[in-house]
Amino acid sequence: MTTRRRLLKSFGALALAQACSGVPGTDLDGGTAGGSAAGGGSAGGAAAGGGTAGGGATAGGGATAGGGATAGGGATAGGGAAGGAAGGWASGTTALLAGKNYGNPFAGGAGPTCTLFAASTRGPCHAPTLVRRDVSEGLTGLPMRLELLVVNAMCAPVPNASVEIWMTDAALGLYSGDIDGNMSDAFCTGNNPTAVAARWGRGVQTAGADGRVTFDSYFPGWYGGRATHIHFEVTVGTTSYVTSQLFFDEAFKANVYNTQPVYRPTNQAGYVTNANDGVANGLTLSEVVCRTAMQSDGNLLAWKAITIAQ
Repeated sequence: MTTRRRLLKSFGALALAQACSGVPGTDLDGGTAGGSAAGGGSAGGAAAGGGTAGGGATAGGGATAGGGATAGGGATAGGGAAGGAAGGWASGTTALLAGKNYGNPFAGGAGPTCTLFAASTRGPCHAPTLVRRDVSEGLTGLPMRLELLVVNAMCAPVPNASVEIWMTDAALGLYSGDIDGNMSDAFCTGNNPTAVAARWGRGVQTAGADGRVTFDSYFPGWYGGRATHIHFEVTVGTTSYVTSQLFFDEAFKANVYNTQPVYRPTNQAGYVTNANDGVANGLTLSEVVCRTAMQSDGNLLAWKAITIAQ
Protein backbone atom coordinates (compact mmCIF):
# COMPACT_ATOMS: atom_id res chain seq x y z
CA MET A 1 0.00 0.00 0.00
CA THR A 2 2.90 2.37 0.69
CA THR A 3 4.20 1.88 -2.83
CA ARG A 4 0.73 2.31 -4.24
CA ARG A 5 0.18 5.59 -2.40
CA ARG A 6 3.50 6.96 -3.66
CA LEU A 7 2.58 6.00 -7.22
CA LEU A 8 -0.85 7.54 -6.89
CA LYS A 9 0.65 10.81 -5.74
CA SER A 10 3.11 10.72 -8.61
CA PHE A 11 0.50 10.06 -11.26
CA GLY A 12 -2.05 12.36 -9.69
CA ALA A 13 0.35 15.29 -9.95
CA LEU A 14 0.67 14.72 -13.69
CA ALA A 15 -2.97 14.62 -14.59
CA LEU A 16 -5.99 16.66 -15.44
CA ALA A 17 -9.42 15.12 -15.00
CA GLN A 18 -13.13 15.54 -15.17
CA ALA A 19 -16.14 14.36 -13.23
CA CYS A 20 -19.75 13.17 -13.14
CA SER A 21 -22.23 14.27 -10.51
CA GLY A 22 -25.79 13.73 -9.51
CA VAL A 23 -28.41 13.24 -6.89
CA PRO A 24 -31.56 11.22 -7.59
CA GLY A 25 -33.46 13.12 -10.23
CA THR A 26 -31.11 16.08 -10.01
CA ASP A 27 -28.21 17.20 -12.20
CA LEU A 28 -25.17 18.37 -10.31
CA ASP A 29 -21.93 19.82 -11.53
CA GLY A 30 -18.75 19.11 -9.67
CA GLY A 31 -17.09 15.79 -9.11
CA THR A 32 -13.90 14.06 -8.33
CA ALA A 33 -10.86 13.54 -10.48
CA GLY A 34 -10.16 10.13 -11.86
CA GLY A 35 -7.11 8.08 -12.33
CA SER A 36 -5.97 4.53 -12.31
CA ALA A 37 -7.02 2.05 -9.71
CA ALA A 38 -4.53 0.07 -7.78
CA GLY A 39 -4.89 -3.62 -7.21
CA GLY A 40 -6.21 -5.09 -4.08
CA GLY A 41 -7.07 -1.73 -2.61
CA SER A 42 -10.22 0.26 -2.26
CA ALA A 43 -12.65 0.54 -5.10
CA GLY A 44 -12.82 3.68 -7.19
CA GLY A 45 -15.54 5.35 -9.18
CA ALA A 46 -18.78 7.19 -8.67
CA ALA A 47 -22.26 7.09 -10.02
CA ALA A 48 -24.14 10.04 -11.32
CA GLY A 49 -27.69 10.90 -10.58
CA GLY A 50 -28.31 10.18 -6.96
CA GLY A 51 -28.12 6.68 -5.57
CA THR A 52 -25.87 4.10 -4.18
CA ALA A 53 -23.61 2.09 -6.38
CA GLY A 54 -23.07 -1.60 -6.26
CA GLY A 55 -20.38 -3.77 -7.62
CA GLY A 56 -18.32 -6.88 -7.38
CA ALA A 57 -14.88 -7.76 -8.66
CA THR A 58 -12.45 -5.26 -10.09
CA ALA A 59 -13.14 -3.32 -13.22
CA GLY A 60 -11.43 -0.99 -15.62
CA GLY A 61 -12.89 1.57 -17.94
CA GLY A 62 -13.67 5.19 -18.48
CA ALA A 63 -16.12 7.14 -20.55
CA THR A 64 -17.61 10.52 -20.60
CA ALA A 65 -21.29 11.27 -20.47
CA GLY A 66 -22.85 14.43 -21.70
CA GLY A 67 -25.43 16.87 -20.50
CA GLY A 68 -29.06 16.40 -21.34
CA ALA A 69 -32.34 15.62 -19.72
CA THR A 70 -32.85 12.55 -17.63
CA ALA A 71 -34.54 9.50 -19.10
CA GLY A 72 -37.39 7.35 -17.91
CA GLY A 73 -37.73 4.32 -15.63
CA GLY A 74 -35.41 1.36 -15.47
CA ALA A 75 -34.40 -1.82 -13.70
CA THR A 76 -31.34 -3.28 -12.14
CA ALA A 77 -29.06 -5.28 -14.34
CA GLY A 78 -27.38 -8.55 -14.12
CA GLY A 79 -27.85 -12.23 -14.09
CA GLY A 80 -28.86 -12.41 -10.47
CA ALA A 81 -31.64 -11.17 -8.32
CA ALA A 82 -32.60 -7.56 -8.66
CA GLY A 83 -32.63 -5.90 -5.35
CA GLY A 84 -33.88 -2.72 -3.87
CA ALA A 85 -31.04 -1.36 -1.81
CA ALA A 86 -31.26 1.35 0.79
CA GLY A 87 -31.95 4.79 -0.63
CA GLY A 88 -34.15 3.40 -3.38
CA TRP A 89 -31.30 2.29 -5.63
CA ALA A 90 -31.35 -1.06 -7.38
CA SER A 91 -28.63 -3.61 -6.67
CA GLY A 92 -27.67 -6.47 -8.95
CA THR A 93 -26.18 -7.16 -12.35
CA THR A 94 -26.77 -5.52 -15.71
CA ALA A 95 -29.49 -8.10 -16.34
CA LEU A 96 -31.67 -5.53 -14.61
CA LEU A 97 -30.97 -3.13 -17.49
CA ALA A 98 -31.92 -5.63 -20.19
CA GLY A 99 -34.70 -4.37 -22.45
CA LYS A 100 -34.91 -1.06 -20.60
CA ASN A 101 -35.39 2.15 -22.57
CA TYR A 102 -34.67 5.29 -20.58
CA GLY A 103 -35.04 7.57 -23.56
CA ASN A 104 -32.44 9.87 -25.07
CA PRO A 105 -30.94 12.28 -22.50
CA PHE A 106 -29.56 14.31 -25.42
CA ALA A 107 -32.91 14.76 -27.14
CA GLY A 108 -32.56 18.51 -26.66
CA GLY A 109 -29.00 18.54 -28.02
CA ALA A 110 -25.70 19.00 -26.23
CA GLY A 111 -26.59 22.49 -25.05
CA PRO A 112 -26.03 26.07 -26.24
CA THR A 113 -22.29 26.06 -25.50
CA CYS A 114 -19.82 23.28 -26.26
CA THR A 115 -16.51 23.69 -24.45
CA LEU A 116 -13.65 21.42 -25.44
CA PHE A 117 -13.27 18.60 -22.94
CA ALA A 118 -9.97 19.05 -21.11
CA ALA A 119 -7.37 16.33 -21.58
CA SER A 120 -6.18 14.38 -18.57
CA THR A 121 -3.76 11.61 -17.73
CA ARG A 122 -4.27 8.23 -19.35
CA GLY A 123 -3.08 6.62 -16.13
CA PRO A 124 -1.08 3.42 -15.79
CA CYS A 125 -3.99 0.94 -15.95
CA HIS A 126 -4.96 0.92 -19.60
CA ALA A 127 -5.21 -2.56 -21.12
CA PRO A 128 -6.55 -4.24 -24.28
CA THR A 129 -10.30 -3.71 -24.62
CA LEU A 130 -13.31 -5.29 -26.32
CA VAL A 131 -15.98 -3.91 -28.63
CA ARG A 132 -19.12 -4.21 -26.51
CA ARG A 133 -21.90 -2.29 -24.80
CA ASP A 134 -22.09 -4.31 -21.57
CA VAL A 135 -18.75 -4.05 -19.75
CA SER A 136 -19.82 -5.61 -16.44
CA GLU A 137 -18.92 -9.28 -17.05
CA GLY A 138 -21.57 -10.23 -14.51
CA LEU A 139 -20.29 -8.14 -11.59
CA THR A 140 -22.92 -6.77 -9.23
CA GLY A 141 -23.47 -3.26 -7.98
CA LEU A 142 -25.70 -0.34 -8.80
CA PRO A 143 -26.72 -0.97 -12.44
CA MET A 144 -25.64 2.03 -14.51
CA ARG A 145 -26.46 3.05 -18.05
CA LEU A 146 -23.82 5.49 -19.27
CA GLU A 147 -24.81 7.65 -22.26
CA LEU A 148 -22.12 9.69 -24.04
CA LEU A 149 -22.51 12.18 -26.86
CA VAL A 150 -19.52 13.29 -28.94
CA VAL A 151 -19.89 16.73 -30.51
CA ASN A 152 -17.68 19.37 -32.13
CA ALA A 153 -17.20 22.98 -31.06
CA MET A 154 -20.36 23.93 -32.99
CA CYS A 155 -22.31 21.41 -30.86
CA ALA A 156 -22.93 19.22 -33.89
CA PRO A 157 -22.72 15.41 -33.41
CA VAL A 158 -19.52 13.73 -34.60
CA PRO A 159 -20.44 10.62 -36.65
CA ASN A 160 -18.37 7.45 -36.28
CA ALA A 161 -16.63 8.65 -33.13
CA SER A 162 -15.33 5.76 -31.02
CA VAL A 163 -15.31 6.01 -27.22
CA GLU A 164 -13.26 3.62 -25.11
CA ILE A 165 -13.83 3.47 -21.36
CA TRP A 166 -12.01 1.76 -18.49
CA MET A 167 -12.82 1.75 -14.77
CA THR A 168 -12.47 -0.29 -11.59
CA ASP A 169 -14.86 -2.81 -10.13
CA ALA A 170 -17.42 -1.81 -7.53
CA ALA A 171 -16.24 -3.64 -4.44
CA LEU A 172 -12.44 -3.40 -4.30
CA GLY A 173 -11.33 -0.69 -6.70
CA LEU A 174 -9.33 -3.09 -8.87
CA TYR A 175 -8.74 -2.79 -12.59
CA SER A 176 -8.95 -5.82 -14.82
CA GLY A 177 -6.84 -7.19 -17.64
CA ASP A 178 -3.26 -7.60 -18.71
CA ILE A 179 -2.08 -4.06 -18.06
CA ASP A 180 0.02 -2.51 -20.80
CA GLY A 181 2.64 0.22 -20.62
CA ASN A 182 4.48 1.83 -17.80
CA MET A 183 3.37 0.07 -14.63
CA SER A 184 3.35 -3.41 -13.17
CA ASP A 185 0.10 -5.34 -13.05
CA ALA A 186 0.34 -5.34 -9.26
CA PHE A 187 -0.47 -1.63 -9.08
CA CYS A 188 -3.68 -1.98 -11.08
CA THR A 189 -4.93 -5.50 -10.45
CA GLY A 190 -3.17 -6.40 -7.22
CA ASN A 191 -1.92 -9.47 -9.08
CA ASN A 192 -5.35 -10.92 -8.43
CA PRO A 193 -5.59 -13.81 -10.94
CA THR A 194 -9.32 -13.26 -11.46
CA ALA A 195 -8.77 -9.58 -12.21
CA VAL A 196 -5.86 -10.27 -14.55
CA ALA A 197 -7.88 -12.81 -16.53
CA ALA A 198 -10.98 -10.58 -16.75
CA ARG A 199 -11.87 -7.49 -18.80
CA TRP A 200 -14.55 -6.00 -16.58
CA GLY A 201 -15.04 -2.25 -16.80
CA ARG A 202 -13.49 -2.10 -20.27
CA GLY A 203 -15.18 -1.56 -23.60
CA VAL A 204 -15.41 0.54 -26.74
CA GLN A 205 -18.40 1.65 -28.81
CA THR A 206 -18.63 3.58 -32.09
CA ALA A 207 -21.31 6.20 -32.62
CA GLY A 208 -23.61 6.41 -35.59
CA ALA A 209 -24.66 9.62 -37.30
CA ASP A 210 -26.01 10.95 -33.99
CA GLY A 211 -22.62 10.88 -32.22
CA ARG A 212 -24.06 8.87 -29.34
CA VAL A 213 -22.69 5.77 -27.58
CA THR A 214 -24.20 3.71 -24.77
CA PHE A 215 -22.60 1.48 -22.13
CA ASP A 216 -24.24 -0.77 -19.55
CA SER A 217 -22.24 -1.36 -16.36
CA TYR A 218 -22.20 -1.07 -12.59
CA PHE A 219 -21.35 2.19 -10.86
CA PRO A 220 -17.60 1.97 -10.06
CA GLY A 221 -16.22 1.80 -6.56
CA TRP A 222 -13.32 3.74 -5.07
CA TYR A 223 -9.73 3.01 -4.16
CA GLY A 224 -7.45 4.83 -1.74
CA GLY A 225 -5.68 7.95 -2.94
CA ARG A 226 -8.05 8.90 -5.78
CA ALA A 227 -11.53 10.26 -6.19
CA THR A 228 -14.03 8.16 -8.13
CA HIS A 229 -13.50 8.43 -11.88
CA ILE A 230 -13.94 6.75 -15.27
CA HIS A 231 -11.23 6.91 -17.93
CA PHE A 232 -12.10 7.48 -21.57
CA GLU A 233 -10.55 8.15 -24.96
CA VAL A 234 -12.31 9.49 -28.07
CA THR A 235 -10.98 8.63 -31.53
CA VAL A 236 -12.31 9.24 -35.01
CA GLY A 237 -10.73 6.98 -37.58
CA THR A 238 -7.09 6.71 -36.59
CA THR A 239 -6.95 10.09 -34.83
CA SER A 240 -7.18 10.36 -31.04
CA TYR A 241 -8.88 13.61 -30.06
CA VAL A 242 -9.02 13.49 -26.27
CA THR A 243 -8.07 11.20 -23.39
CA SER A 244 -9.50 12.22 -20.05
CA GLN A 245 -11.60 11.22 -17.04
CA LEU A 246 -15.20 11.57 -15.89
CA PHE A 247 -16.20 12.44 -12.32
CA PHE A 248 -19.27 12.41 -10.07
CA ASP A 249 -20.90 14.67 -7.51
CA GLU A 250 -19.77 14.23 -3.89
CA ALA A 251 -23.24 14.05 -2.35
CA PHE A 252 -24.30 11.48 -4.91
CA LYS A 253 -21.25 9.28 -4.31
CA ALA A 254 -21.70 9.43 -0.55
CA ASN A 255 -25.34 8.40 -0.94
CA VAL A 256 -24.36 5.38 -3.02
CA TYR A 257 -21.31 4.24 -1.07
CA ASN A 258 -22.93 4.63 2.33
CA THR A 259 -26.16 2.79 1.53
CA GLN A 260 -25.26 0.08 -1.00
CA PRO A 261 -23.98 -3.21 0.45
CA VAL A 262 -21.47 -3.93 -2.32
CA TYR A 263 -19.53 -0.70 -1.85
CA ARG A 264 -17.21 0.42 0.88
CA PRO A 265 -18.46 3.43 2.88
CA THR A 266 -16.77 6.80 2.66
CA ASN A 267 -15.64 6.74 6.30
CA GLN A 268 -13.06 4.05 5.55
CA ALA A 269 -9.40 5.04 5.38
CA GLY A 270 -8.17 6.21 1.99
CA TYR A 271 -11.38 7.74 0.65
CA VAL A 272 -10.62 10.92 -1.31
CA THR A 273 -13.07 13.67 -2.25
CA ASN A 274 -12.98 15.58 -5.51
CA ALA A 275 -11.57 18.62 -3.70
CA ASN A 276 -8.60 16.60 -2.44
CA ASP A 277 -7.87 14.67 -5.62
CA GLY A 278 -4.55 15.51 -7.28
CA VAL A 279 -5.97 15.03 -10.78
CA ALA A 280 -9.21 16.93 -10.28
CA ASN A 281 -7.42 19.94 -8.84
CA GLY A 282 -6.96 22.51 -11.56
CA LEU A 283 -9.93 21.28 -13.57
CA THR A 284 -13.27 23.02 -13.88
CA LEU A 285 -15.45 20.39 -12.25
CA SER A 286 -18.68 21.75 -13.68
CA GLU A 287 -17.35 20.84 -17.12
CA VAL A 288 -16.35 17.27 -16.31
CA VAL A 289 -18.99 15.95 -13.91
CA CYS A 290 -21.60 13.60 -15.35
CA ARG A 291 -25.26 14.33 -15.02
CA THR A 292 -27.24 11.62 -13.30
CA ALA A 293 -30.73 10.49 -12.40
CA MET A 294 -32.33 7.58 -10.56
CA GLN A 295 -34.81 5.80 -12.79
CA SER A 296 -38.20 4.52 -11.64
CA ASP A 297 -36.78 0.99 -11.27
CA GLY A 298 -33.86 2.17 -9.12
CA ASN A 299 -31.24 1.94 -11.86
CA LEU A 300 -28.84 4.79 -12.55
CA LEU A 301 -28.73 6.84 -15.73
CA ALA A 302 -25.55 8.90 -16.16
CA TRP A 303 -24.76 11.03 -19.18
CA LYS A 304 -22.26 13.55 -20.51
CA ALA A 305 -21.53 15.35 -23.77
CA ILE A 306 -17.88 15.35 -24.85
CA THR A 307 -16.72 18.14 -27.13
CA ILE A 308 -13.70 17.49 -29.33
CA ALA A 309 -11.70 19.80 -31.61
CA GLN A 310 -12.83 18.44 -34.93
